[in-house]
Amino acid sequence: MKKAILVILALITLTAFANASVLQNANTLGAGKMGWLIAVEYDNNLGGVSETLTGVGGYLAYGVMDKLDIFGKVGYGTVSNLPLGVNSANSIVVGVAAKYQLLEESKNMPVAVAAVAGYQAVTGNFSTPLGSGQTVNGDMGVGAVVSKLMIPWVPYGAVVYHSLPSGGTTDTNLELVVGTQMLLSKTSAVVGEVSLNSYKPSGGTSYSNTQISLAYTAKI
Repeated sequence: MKKAILVILALITLTAFANASVLQNANTLGAGKMGWLIAVEYDNNLGGVSETLTGVGGYLAYGVMDKLDIFGKVGYGTVSNLPLGVNSANSIVVGVAAKYQLLEESKNMPVAVAAVAGYQAVTGNFSTPLGSGQTVNGDMGVGAVVSKLMIPWVPYGAVVYHSLPSGGTTDTNLELVVGTQMLLSKTSAVVGEVSLNSYKPSGGTSYSNTQISLAYTAKI
């Protein structure tokens, strides 16, 4: 029982929606403009074992300046195919993030480049035959996104380093992302993304997992 609970506590950290989902290219909205995104996420190999994740969530973004966007993020994820001794597990995510465009795509610059940073709180809930429990973890991430405008496609790649403090220890996750937007109009697009993660619990064994995300985004 104790081993099963320790496993699920580690997996709850991975259920943070958008923890392993960039879902944006390196271009910004522009000063005073707003945008939103809603997405679903699936992972059938959490932590290198049989658990599966299904998540839903999204963000609301605002252009503070032409080159700076800020984001408010929320999400909810559930884990299935749980280890013996755990009846259910889910997580709720609330966070903020920012994106600053370092290089704008132009005649002399073939790609756009942006820096991203953010923080989110992950509240994990689980139940066992002996009762229920809850954990609260933090996730601080920093990284970079590179994208290329190839109408109607906007392919992008990203690398993000996550620091995950919890209970006096700090886990880490290195996230590599490949994705693309498909523009539907000047103000809307669908997004597909694959995220490869290397999750290292403090003092524990590293996990590797792959997540797939699909989203719809639009400017307001």
